[in-house]
Amino acid sequence: MAAVVDKRRDSLSQVAYDQIKTMILQKDLTPGQFINEAQLQALLGLGRTPVREAVLALAQDKLVHIHPRKGIEISRPTLKDIHDIFEIRSLLEPLILHQCFHQVDLQWAVDMRTLLLQHQDDEAGNAGQTAAPLIELDNEFHLKLVDTLHNQYASQLMRSLTEYLNLIRITAWRPSRYQVSNREHIDILNAILERRPEDACRLLSEHIQLSYQEAINTMIHCSF
Repeated sequence: MAAVVDKRRDSLSQVAYDQIKTMILQKDLTPGQFINEAQLQALLGLGRTPVREAVLALAQDKLVHIHPRKGIEISRPTLKDIHDIFEIRSLLEPLILHQCFHQVDLQWAVDMRTLLLQHQDDEAGNAGQTAAPLIELDNEFHLKLVDTLHNQYASQLMRSLTEYLNLIRITAWRPSRYQVSNREHIDILNAILERRPEDACRLLSEHIQLSYQEAINTMIHCSF
């Protein structure tokens, strides 16, 4: 019986985590906003334990900050956060692609290009919900390239950045950036499929740098 209770608790905690994360990425909970566990329980219709466990997991992913006696703050990316994340990406991803270029699954590249082409005319509005398919494809693209190295630590590092990268995208990207980024992914895949390793690595480096500049410029010129 105890195992059944624990399993149900874990399931409810995951439900709470997913729902709170969705509210953050759709900006129903906005960067810098404070909320408490009781308010989250009321919003989600869940008990104290799953909500608390979800909040702890969200804090580990840096989507929220817990302030004792003050509440739960919805994270907003700082310039230092953005710099540090994109710095490690600019060092890691192009190097992996260069080293593993001929190990990239060409069928995956064809299939991914097809999916990206299907979304090339998508318009991402201000809400994270409308950008969700493009964000999901963005994550899949970069994670797969890093996974090509077959290095568990590199893959774990990239996955540990994913949720915060999502927060950066919905917080510090203009809607037009999603379509531009999508086209940049297609260009990289074209270079991979045409067996142009130097071009593919250069395009990937430029893509990461352009994404970084978009986020930095938006953060500098926009106040929450």
